[in-house]
Amino acid sequence: MGLRTLIMACALAWLPNLGMAQSWLAGGSEWRPFSYSDEQQNLQGIAVDITRKILEKAAIQTRFVSYPVNRLQAMLDKEQLDLSYAESKNWQTPEVAERYVFSVPYLKVREYLYFAKDHPARDKPVDTLQNLTIGMVRGYNYPRLDPAFEAGRLMKLETSQDLALLELLQAGRVDAVAMVDDLYNYLIVTHQIDPAQFSRGGQLSEAPLAMMLNKKHAALLPAINQAILSLQDSGEVARIHDAYLPARTALACHAPDPAC
Repeated sequence: MGLRTLIMACALAWLPNLGMAQSWLAGGSEWRPFSYSDEQQNLQGIAVDITRKILEKAAIQTRFVSYPVNRLQAMLDKEQLDLSYAESKNWQTPEVAERYVFSVPYLKVREYLYFAKDHPARDKPVDTLQNLTIGMVRGYNYPRLDPAFEAGRLMKLETSQDLALLELLQAGRVDAVAMVDDLYNYLIVTHQIDPAQFSRGGQLSEAPLAMMLNKKHAALLPAINQAILSLQDSGEVARIHDAYLPARTALACHAPDPAC
């Protein structure tokens, strides 16, 4: 038995003793295909399903809820939620990150700017962009863009829905939108949008996606981390991720360095 397997076996052996007494409330926001409600208002998505598997393996009873981003953060700050199930330390200010503990990442997500196909700034480095309006979901932060927003070199136009970003881009109301590539691909296929209209610009981040827990739960973090490693090693995380995403053959290339 390898050392990693032995460590996971030992950690998982004492999970029921720690977790059975727990009844947690896990929060997230509408963020397809990672978190959204189906027609019966049941939460599902990549992050929801992976986190549910992790916490089941850790024998922690959990109820999943979804709120707008700003309300979600306020509830976390008031300890009305036990965790946010789709967070990255990269997205938090140092002050916010200090108030929580983070699991090991269960996925990585890549964020890009997307432009109209012939926009003159589409090939420019992110740090050189100026006099542009960037569409983004209200409450989301993009640290690489923050200096330009603060200096007034870029402006932001916020919306509450992901699909509205592409609609704003189609209408010419923004110069670019900030979006995770998995989300972009999901919207393109599920809403039958022609990707030839758009061009992928500079990368904003490659962020580790993890659970962000209130510090009062720090003692359970090692066991949760081992559950994540176990599900990654078994291929379950990759299976859930791929099941929600359109086949790559369904996507048309839309960038000089295409992701399809």
